[in-house]
Amino acid sequence: MRLGELRALLEAHGLRPNPRFGQNFLVDPALLTSIPGDAGVVAGERVLEVGPGAGALTAELLRVGAQVLAVEVDHGLAGLLRERFADALADGSLQLLEDDVLAAHERFAAEVEAWWGAGPPPRLVANLPYAISGPFLGRLPGRPLLGATLLLQREVARKACGLDDGWSPLGVRLALAFHTRVGRRLPPEVFWPRPQVDSAFLHLEPRADAPGAAADARLHAALRVAYAQRRKRLLPRLRKAEPAWAEALVALGVGEDARAEEVAPETWHRALHALS
Repeated sequence: MRLGELRALLEAHGLRPNPRFGQNFLVDPALLTSIPGDAGVVAGERVLEVGPGAGALTAELLRVGAQVLAVEVDHGLAGLLRERFADALADGSLQLLEDDVLAAHERFAAEVEAWWGAGPPPRLVANLPYAISGPFLGRLPGRPLLGATLLLQREVARKACGLDDGWSPLGVRLALAFHTRVGRRLPPEVFWPRPQVDSAFLHLEPRADAPGAAADARLHAALRVAYAQRRKRLLPRLRKAEPAWAEALVALGVGEDARAEEVAPETWHRALHALS
């Protein structure tokens, strides 16, 4: 969808981008057309799209035959989507949920949770609102998933892959659950309104040896302790709160002066297996 078409569509519905929801619409038609293929979407797959906006990417996902659940928190845009995709809603190729995708306690909204568990593992494809990217990514490890292609703030995508400033708790969990890769970099000019930062695709491909939900929860608890004071030494904190983890990391060669961000995800992975 080109910028002129998007403006006209929003104006016809009395809408404009809402800063409250961090709405930056992708307005590069060639890029939009390429996303389902780059994400590996094939006909019949279940796809979760968060923040569909005016439906530019939704249309491309439906075009390749995906079965889409689109979650939109903006009431005005949800109404626009119901009108624009009335046929897809009627034939069941599109389901539209007007809600905040994030619930408390590391959960998704109840209807999203129900949809996720009601069929084969889904794929995630979305121009994800920047404000929810971290909490959203944190809910993915431990879940059945075909893969994900998510458009994020480039800094967040790089941090999720451990490329800047060492590893973060989220980066460690994602690296154990997925093969992570930062994809194409996008300048502000391909969005409207233009964000103040560059964007990039984050590609996630599930690892065969990924921890299950219970193991990821155990890892998550240890990482919260480990990173509570990330510039201080790791092992003294773990010995007080998670002594078994401290012992496992020492056995794997982690030194007394190590900081949390210096410990590679594979070391955490081996420690997790040792504790299991």
